[in-house]
Amino acid sequence: MKSLRLMLRSAIEPAVGVCFVLLWVMSEVGRFDPRNVAVAVLPFVMIGIAIALSRLAPFLALAVLGFLLLAQLVVPSLRFSETAFPAYLGFGIAAAVLGASANHRERHVSLPLVGIYGIVIALFFTIPALSPTLERSLAVSWGANDSEPWKNIALMFLAFVGVSVACWYIGFGTRARLERNRSETQRLAIAADLSNAESELRFASEHDRIAQDVHDIMAHSLSVIVAQADGARYLGDKRPEGTNDSLAAIARSARESLVEVRMLIDSLGTESEGHSHPTLDGLDALLERMRSAGLSVTHTVFGDAGVLTSGQQLAVYSIVQESLTNALKHAGASAVATVVFDWRGPGLALTISSRGEKTQPAAQSPQRGLRGMRERARLAGGWLAAGFDDDEPGRYVVTGFVPRADAILGTTRTTTTEVGEDES
Repeated sequence: MKSLRLMLRSAIEPAVGVCFVLLWVMSEVGRFDPRNVAVAVLPFVMIGIAIALSRLAPFLALAVLGFLLLAQLVVPSLRFSETAFPAYLGFGIAAAVLGASANHRERHVSLPLVGIYGIVIALFFTIPALSPTLERSLAVSWGANDSEPWKNIALMFLAFVGVSVACWYIGFGTRARLERNRSETQRLAIAADLSNAESELRFASEHDRIAQDVHDIMAHSLSVIVAQADGARYLGDKRPEGTNDSLAAIARSARESLVEVRMLIDSLGTESEGHSHPTLDGLDALLERMRSAGLSVTHTVFGDAGVLTSGQQLAVYSIVQESLTNALKHAGASAVATVVFDWRGPGLALTISSRGEKTQPAAQSPQRGLRGMRERARLAGGWLAAGFDDDEPGRYVVTGFVPRADAILGTTRTTTTEVGEDES
């Protein structure tokens, strides 16, 4: 379909050129000199050829028009008669096509040549010596003996040059309008593609957030449940009375997971950034749940607690939760973990270390939990690293840093003040 449209588009100028020649030959057929029919028809044919070539070969079309005008200057029989001189409008048609279709270099050449051609055509219309009869002008009635024809001649020159250049600019303006419409169409298409990409990115981000939240909920809760179930199974024969405590802890963890999953599902239809927003105030309850699951956890704090935003507190809580869950899951029944908070710097430096009977594979092959911790730390303005301790084999260490909110605000104020002083 596109190729057919291009073929039809390229055939317009040749069709116009053929029609131009046929119409003028038909209109002048009774006025041609029978002895010089071929000479009389030749100027029409040359203009038709120039129109046909104006898009496909602009320089050749300009050369044909220039050769025709040069030949008419030299050979009077090639000049148009008083009834055929409007055929010079074919120059205007070719000029319009050149302005609309020529490339940058061709346009720079065609515009001055079109102006020159307009001057030559004005000579044929105004100078009696260049008229077909060699006695009087085609456009006005003055003859060879008129003493002051220059004012009229100047006026005719301006008119013909103006018409020639105007035809070129009409074609150029049409080209510019089409290119503007094409650019606008492309801009709208790109904007639509960007909008679709933004929607897909937003969907992917939401999908990843949901996956991360589900991982945080289920990995922590199921690890506690598995640990409690294993404890109840081991104590079933030796200490039956301890089974009830383990079953109660399993039920409590399952209920909490069910509530959090429901909250997550409810948040999918809103603009909530997450299923819940635990803070550092809930850290003691988290540590108690991990202890009840069989993980020996100690928590040490150095310095006075600083100010963290709710998002930063959520990041710290999630990092501790994920680290202890991995310790419970990978380090075995004898897992021992230590959580250290150090507030004595510009923020919270946290260290979660653990060791046990098993090896933690997360260090060699980072999974979603480790990636999630690093991303949460980054979004909170800090960093996180995890790996085995080189000095103590089997000990897995997670270290991170989250800057205090007041330190960030102070830095922002200082930067703003410096910028203001520089501008002043």
